[in-house]
Amino acid sequence: MKAVVASTLLNRTDEIRSALRELMHPDSRVRVCATDGRHDSHTCDARILGPDWQQRHFFWRPHDPEVFEIHLRRSHPLDDLMLDFAAATPDGADIRFRISRPLVMHFADSSAAMLSTFPDMVWYQQAAPPPDA
Repeated sequence: MKAVVASTLLNRTDEIRSALRELMHPDSRVRVCATDGRHDSHTCDARILGPDWQQRHFFWRPHDPEVFEIHLRRSHPLDDLMLDFAAATPDGADIRFRISRPLVMHFADSSAAMLSTFPDMVWYQQAAPPPDA
């Protein structure tokens, strides 16, 4: 018999912050899909850098920030560009959420990061427990 896996919608700030912290683990896999309705979607790997503890924001970085930033520039600033995040934690949990256009932050060392507001809701599905032997 297959085990039932519970999924939950998280909407409290502390729950969302906790889910984002899980995705900071180096073995987490995070994919971001950007669509604006006029262009084809653009999907890339990303890394969650961490939530801001005092505000409802988090920092993240696409695997190739330059290519991702070009895609952001292609869409009109007033268009409703949405980013869909699909991620897996090292223990197999599935985390998904949607956010609007990020703010691109450039630093003195020529690196860049994205700043986004917390999603309104996070879909979280725990990994299935191992089958009984």
